[in-house]
Amino acid sequence: MPDVLFSDVEADASSSPGAMFLVHFKSRDLTRLHRLGQFWHIFFSHGGVVISQDEVDTWTTHMPIGLDTDISTLDPVQTVYSVLGGCLDPFPIKIDQILVTSSWRPNICIVDKYASPKGRVFLSGDAAHQNIPTGGYGMNTALADSFDIGWKVGAVLAGYGGPALLQSYETERRLVAERNIEYSGVHWTVHTTVWEWSAGGAIVSQAEDGKQLRARIADFLQQHDGENKSLGIELGYRYTGSPVIVTDDGEEPVWAKSHYVPSTWPGARAPHVFLKDGKTSIFDLFGTGREYSLVDFTHDGTYIRRFEQAVKSLNIPVKTIHLPDEEHARLIWERDAVLIRPDDHVAWRAKLGSTEKDVDSLDVENVLLVSVGQRESHHTRGDIDAKRVASLPEEKAFTGTVGNVDQEKVEKLAAFQK
Repeated sequence: MPDVLFSDVEADASSSPGAMFLVHFKSRDLTRLHRLGQFWHIFFSHGGVVISQDEVDTWTTHMPIGLDTDISTLDPVQTVYSVLGGCLDPFPIKIDQILVTSSWRPNICIVDKYASPKGRVFLSGDAAHQNIPTGGYGMNTALADSFDIGWKVGAVLAGYGGPALLQSYETERRLVAERNIEYSGVHWTVHTTVWEWSAGGAIVSQAEDGKQLRARIADFLQQHDGENKSLGIELGYRYTGSPVIVTDDGEEPVWAKSHYVPSTWPGARAPHVFLKDGKTSIFDLFGTGREYSLVDFTHDGTYIRRFEQAVKSLNIPVKTIHLPDEEHARLIWERDAVLIRPDDHVAWRAKLGSTEKDVDSLDVENVLLVSVGQRESHHTRGDIDAKRVASLPEEKAFTGTVGNVDQEKVEKLAAFQK
C-alpha cells in the first residue's frame, strides 16, 4: 500500500470559461471535405475545428459550447455541418457513421508535488498535469514523464540507482510540463482572439471593414504561428539543474521556443545523426533498457578504457560505442566523448579540446555515481528557479486557479489575459 494517497495534493489549475463539443465520425465524401484542398487541421473563425485523423475516412470536429450545454440535445450530424460551414451557412456532407460524441474543457493544471513524501508513489501524465490540445504537447509530455520515472525506478530496483535518481524525476519533468502547458494556453488564446474579432460577422463581408479584418487576422496569425512550428518546445527541452546531470564548464546554448538546435549540452536530448554509411542512426547503437551508453570518438578509445574499469567496480550497466572514423557525427556531437542515459539525454560530456592530462585527471567514478543518483550534482535552488522562469512565456495565457476541486463543477473561474 502507498504511504500517502495524495489527499493533500492540489492541482494548480486554470480553465477556459467554456467547453467544446467533439464529434468523431466516418466519411468518404472527400469531394466536399477537400473542397479547399487536402488538410490536417482547419481552424474556423467561428471557433469550430475539423481534424483529418487518417487522410482517408476518419475525422473529428470540435465546436465551442457553453458550460451548461446539455450535449444530449445536440445533433452531431448538424454540428458537423455547422463546423464545416464556418461563419457561413451549414455545409452538409455525407456522413457514414458517428463514432463518438463528447464534451471537454480546455484546462491547464499541474499538481504541487509529483511524488509522495517517502517517494513510494509517483504521478505522471494527465495525473500530474493537463494541457489544452493546442500545440499537441499532451501525449508527448505524458510519455516522456512515464519513460523518465520508469527507467529510474528500474535502475533503483536493479541496485545501482541511488536516491537522487528518483528525486530527479520532479526536478526534470516539472519544468518541461510547466512550459508545455503554458504554451498550450498561449496557442489557445491565438484562436480565441480570432473568434472574438470575428464575432460580429464582418469577416464574411466584402465591404472595406471585412477586408481590413481579414488582413488583420492574416497578419496576426503570421505573427503568432508557433502552434505547429515551436520545435524548441517539442525537442529542445533540457534537464539542466538536475541532480543527476554532470555540469559543463562552458556557457549553455540559448534556448528558443521557435527552433531546435541539436546539442550535447548535459541534460539535452542527444543529437540524432546518421553515420557515414548513410543508413545507421547513432541511436541504433545505444544500449537498451536500463543501459547507459558511452560514445567515444577518439582514435584509440581513450575514454572507453578510462570508464571500463570504473564500470566494472561500480556494477553500472554501460554500453561502450567506439566511433573513431565518424568525423561528421563527432562534429555534430561537439566532444570526444559523451555519456548518454537510457532516455537518450546527455548525462556528461568530455571537456572541449580535452588533453591527455584532462583525460587522466577525469574523475570517472564521480561522473558515474552522479549519473546514477548515488551522488548529487551541485545545483542551487536559484539555478533551477532561473531555468524555470527563463523557459516560461513572458505573459501567461491564463490567470486564476481552481485548485483541488472537481473541475466539472467549476464555472467561469478563469479569465484570459488580453
